[in-house]
Amino acid sequence: MNNPKPFLLITGFLGAGKTTLLRNLLHELGARNVKADVILNDFSNADIDVATLNPSLLSSVAPLAAGCACCDSLEELVQLCKTASNAKGDLLLVELNGTADPLVLLETFTLMEKRLAFFPRYQVCVIDARYWGKRDEFEILERRQLETAGFWYISHKNKVSKNRLKSVKELIKKTSSNSKEADIEELVDLLTKEVKEKKDSSNESVALSDSFISNNSKQKHLKDAAHKLSHRFTGCQFSLPEKVDSEVMQRLMNSLPNWVLRAKALVSILNEPHSRWLFEKVGAEIIQNPIPIYELPDTPSSLMCIGPKLAPDKIRKLVELEFGTTNPK
Repeated sequence: MNNPKPFLLITGFLGAGKTTLLRNLLHELGARNVKADVILNDFSNADIDVATLNPSLLSSVAPLAAGCACCDSLEELVQLCKTASNAKGDLLLVELNGTADPLVLLETFTLMEKRLAFFPRYQVCVIDARYWGKRDEFEILERRQLETAGFWYISHKNKVSKNRLKSVKELIKKTSSNSKEADIEELVDLLTKEVKEKKDSSNESVALSDSFISNNSKQKHLKDAAHKLSHRFTGCQFSLPEKVDSEVMQRLMNSLPNWVLRAKALVSILNEPHSRWLFEKVGAEIIQNPIPIYELPDTPSSLMCIGPKLAPDKIRKLVELEFGTTNPK
């Protein structure tokens, strides 16, 4: 086995702030001359989020578009990890999409330790202070994302009261008493320390065949209640004009119904035709400042929506109201 690299799995519900945490980690690691290989899993078009990452801070990056990376795309994800184990990066950062159940992926890494050269392995769950404990029927899925993690990171703390933040922390500790809170500096300190020490794995786990991973472990996982919820989510995508007015784009994002739990729009803006931007919405909240896109100059402008009860025809009518006739992808 190659000299093992540290590994960090980033999990959390839709819109919790996983990619924002990833960008911040890359920035701080880069300041310490540490570069990561990154695998970014998104529900539909992972290339969009990949393009928000500063390429100068990366050793390599691989997008994985899959609703549930622990099922049909598990083998592809494992193959990407194998490739990353031989890449030049100092460590591997993997972001799972917000509907994914991380349990079977963690089982896979344990069973394939002799083939996947990553050790130690850490998981941080991003908790949205605004919505923790308010996911209704999907709360069991968000709890699973936390229960498998060794660390948790609270996002959007500045958007809730002190009492709410205190309550969220108490609920988190009741849900997962064995995990602990970590901020960006603590995570970077931990990863940097592991990179410098380059510990060898002395774990004696038996390496099992790929067929065992993709059949036995996955079949048991498919019956799990939390996992079944992850399959309730669907996505749809609509073409947008090549260049749009930023106010019109904001108006469209504001008009999307609350059952669209996550929305992303990749566009060029009229008064800045040579730049590309990512507009985002989480539940009822619009992310006020669009994110600059570093890559994808030739990728068509589009709107992507994710939710458990999508009505594509209704979304299409909203798009047409602002931009005229369009077609879902």
